[in-house]
Amino acid sequence: MSLRIAGGRATLRDWAPEDAAVLPGLLAPHRRWHDTNGPYLGRPTEEQVGIKARLLAERARLLPDELPTPRTSLAVLDTGSNRLIGEVSWYWESEPTDWRRMGIVIFDEVYWGGGYGTEALWLWTDYLFTSTTAPRLDFATYSGNPGMAAVGRKLGFTEEARFRNARAWNGQLYDGLVFGVLREEWLARRDGLG
Repeated sequence: MSLRIAGGRATLRDWAPEDAAVLPGLLAPHRRWHDTNGPYLGRPTEEQVGIKARLLAERARLLPDELPTPRTSLAVLDTGSNRLIGEVSWYWESEPTDWRRMGIVIFDEVYWGGGYGTEALWLWTDYLFTSTTAPRLDFATYSGNPGMAAVGRKLGFTEEARFRNARAWNGQLYDGLVFGVLREEWLARRDGLG
């Protein structure tokens, strides 16, 4: 069975074949999200966008039992319209210590500031803590993306690292930031909200 985690604003789900039609436009190099999601690494080329779109389309063709648990990436949808608006993901920072680093991108800037990213990261964090034994989860951003830092703080993540003047972009130096949350902190906060 395909994975689907519904929230009031945002829904996370497995990638679907119909995503292939809209992904190139959402991933395009001119989109504004590239200015907040590691812009110091450079904008992707059309070729790189095509490769990512093809990889996600290939994943969408897999049967649910062929996908890993936990999922490494899910599509983010607007719950109301079922429209694809972003992606959540994770990768190993250190597999031997079960340290996972998360990521979230809301591709469609129409949805910025509306709580979609906050809810999607809440759902993703909860899913990863529920489906793994990870003692902690974190995400990295930079001081040029105050919206992402605000989302982390709102969800109870702690700023654990600040690498001063570590990210050069657009003629300025920015701090590299890491926000983390421990399993016990997350569960206490989640259960306190219920």
